[in-house]
Amino acid sequence: MPRVSVITPARDCEPFIGEALKSVADQTYDDWEMIVADDASTDDTASIAEAFDPRVTVVRSERNVGPAGARNLALAHAQGELVALLDADDYLLPSFLERQVGAYDRACEAGDRVGFVTCNAHILTAAGTSNVTYHDIHGLSGELSLERLLKRNPVFVSSLFPRELLGEVGPFDVDIFGAEDFDLWIRIMERGYRAVVTPEPLVVYRRWSGALSTSQATMARSDRIAYEKALARGLLGSRAARIARSRLRHSRAVEMVATASSGSRSARRRLVMSLPLILRVALENPRYWLTWTRGAAVRILKGSRREYAG
Repeated sequence: MPRVSVITPARDCEPFIGEALKSVADQTYDDWEMIVADDASTDDTASIAEAFDPRVTVVRSERNVGPAGARNLALAHAQGELVALLDADDYLLPSFLERQVGAYDRACEAGDRVGFVTCNAHILTAAGTSNVTYHDIHGLSGELSLERLLKRNPVFVSSLFPRELLGEVGPFDVDIFGAEDFDLWIRIMERGYRAVVTPEPLVVYRRWSGALSTSQATMARSDRIAYEKALARGLLGSRAARIARSRLRHSRAVEMVATASSGSRSARRRLVMSLPLILRVALENPRYWLTWTRGAAVRILKGSRREYAG
């Protein structure tokens, strides 16, 4: 039985899946298996993975179940003590598993209740590898607390956690599309488990136009659901709950503005009805909203003019 199961949800990732697979095969730590959950792809994603390596298992969904459903499908076939997440359009650096498993083992030997081990990531764009890392953007340094996690998720998805924890906190939530990992980290940490942070970049995060995280409306909706469920569970302390309520308001407002900027007349009507909420959130987060809403307002006005002209 392998120590680590690397699980990868994949839908129409033919241009990238080979690099993700090779990055696992090139690991300096070799006690692993890889489970690729093909989420009803219409290209050759699954066949590329099936032909790659005997340690790669491909499981298929006949219908599109989304990233959370695909991760759960992969987990149902995983045998490792530890689970490492890898998205199909990202890839690991060779020392990823060695460094992350080592960090997990050292923390456990020190008596910590380890919930997950995360690391920094390089950011790859069409222009090349950025000089700015994932942690530079999201401000993660030192110890990660639950309150810090709730303020703004700084955890890169390629993290590692003990598979047995899912029996306590549950699998990935299929109601959440794109922030299902964030929701899982909250459920782990609200039960008192510790996050171990490796500060060095051990994975490459590919930012491209087709990536799920590029949709602000989708990500805001996912964050909103994650905060709503965290508050409903009632496991947060008073300070953490205050932060979650504030971030819930923020997510609702971003979702409203981002949806309205897509051009729908009904979405703009809902936006007008939500102006008191948006004003409150803007006052709570003045620096963010002055920058972000400027571009959204331009897109909303352009959409209004197109409809009026039509």
